[in-house]
Amino acid sequence: MINLPPRGLIVDLVTPLDRAGGLDRTALICLIRRLEGEVNGFAAGSLRMGEGLGLGLDVRLEVLKVLVDTSREGAAVFFEITGTSREETIKLLERAEDLLGPARPQAEIFYLLTPLIYHGNRGLPDHLAELGRHSRRPFILGNNPDLIGLFRAKLQHKNIRTSVIKKTAANEQVVGLQFEGDLDRALHYQQALKSRQNFRFYDGSEDNFMERPSSSGLVSCGANLAPKAWADIVKSSLNIYDSQRLSPDHLSHIWESGRMVRLLSDIYRPNPPAFIKAALKLMGLIPSATAASKRTTLNDDQVRRIESGLKELGLL
Repeated sequence: MINLPPRGLIVDLVTPLDRAGGLDRTALICLIRRLEGEVNGFAAGSLRMGEGLGLGLDVRLEVLKVLVDTSREGAAVFFEITGTSREETIKLLERAEDLLGPARPQAEIFYLLTPLIYHGNRGLPDHLAELGRHSRRPFILGNNPDLIGLFRAKLQHKNIRTSVIKKTAANEQVVGLQFEGDLDRALHYQQALKSRQNFRFYDGSEDNFMERPSSSGLVSCGANLAPKAWADIVKSSLNIYDSQRLSPDHLSHIWESGRMVRLLSDIYRPNPPAFIKAALKLMGLIPSATAASKRTTLNDDQVRRIESGLKELGLL
């Protein structure tokens, strides 16, 4: 039986690095401990916040090992296996399988794949079936046209085609989709997946979730900074605690949480990985804001603006 990922808040976890560019295991464990009481799962080594393609395979696998060893029982881990090619993706998948071994790990592992980074729409269902022959664990697809545009600017179709999504619905090993893009396409995808009642459809865009929440939850980069605020918003949006929804105090709290996350989003929107790492360092949660790519280094004025915003929100 294929396991289903949880509904709720999934944090798009940053990858804390030391000044030499290696994984800061201590900082990662501290982040996990801080977040695990609020979030329903971790997206690890993702292409956006986790800077997956900027890390070596060894570092990516080390992130997975720390999460599996550290996470509380039953925690969900969405581990990004996307490489720059079919061969690299399969290699990372096989090494992850070797690391996890045949024994059931504490954490529930789901492989996150953003296939258009290296594979076109044509033949994609067959490629997913091929990956399934290397692992029996469930897969979650990622659709992110902006990200695809950064890596493959000349690619004509930067979204997974709706017809491909419909064919993919027949593959029961694919259990979810992390979606970024326009809302009309989201509705088309959901229609294509209507035969899969328990299929998980997560927003990868915080702005889209705030406007029209998806049925399964949110993969949030802002939860690195404000996990409780985002947890309250997601729980309220998904009707996870109905008994409190009409309480005036609860509604006031949700409104305040919404104000906080919107102000935070304005701070980190220009470059989420670099800005959020800088904010976490200012908050004393990680010792270094080192990024996987030197192109994401912030200047002094940008750091001062982040510091000012955090002080305004009472986070410093």
